[in-house]
Amino acid sequence: MRFVSVVPPKGFDTPCYVCVSHTYNEDGYLYKSWKVEAEGRKIKEPFYRFILQAHLGWSEWPKGLEVNHKCQNRACCNPAHLQALERSDHKRVTNTLRYEPRNEAARLHWMIHGCTGTELAKLFGVSFSAACRWIREWKAEDQME
Repeated sequence: MRFVSVVPPKGFDTPCYVCVSHTYNEDGYLYKSWKVEAEGRKIKEPFYRFILQAHLGWSEWPKGLEVNHKCQNRACCNPAHLQALERSDHKRVTNTLRYEPRNEAARLHWMIHGCTGTELAKLFGVSFSAACRWIREWKAEDQME
């Protein structure tokens, strides 16, 4: 028997569906594996992607799409909390949410010390590209004022 935990996240009318009968990997994701008899090969894919694909009625997952967890819970497989996004859009959305709390502290540090994107990335635990994007945005905002 497979069990699912139901946990209500902040800001959502519906709860997260979290499978508690299986072990998640070190990144917090659950993978589903099965053997394709006709082809004699094994397929392994993220469980939440399998759920969203079935919910949307897709026979296969479209290339270039990734699943965004709107609830920010990697273990969630509630279709209401999942959305398929182009890879570039997914990166933008998740990085914005992930790095938002550090943005203001990083801006203050940058304004006082005038450091580079490399230094900012190391100090605030973000990617080099995120730190450089922040600096570009801050410079643009300063020019508008």
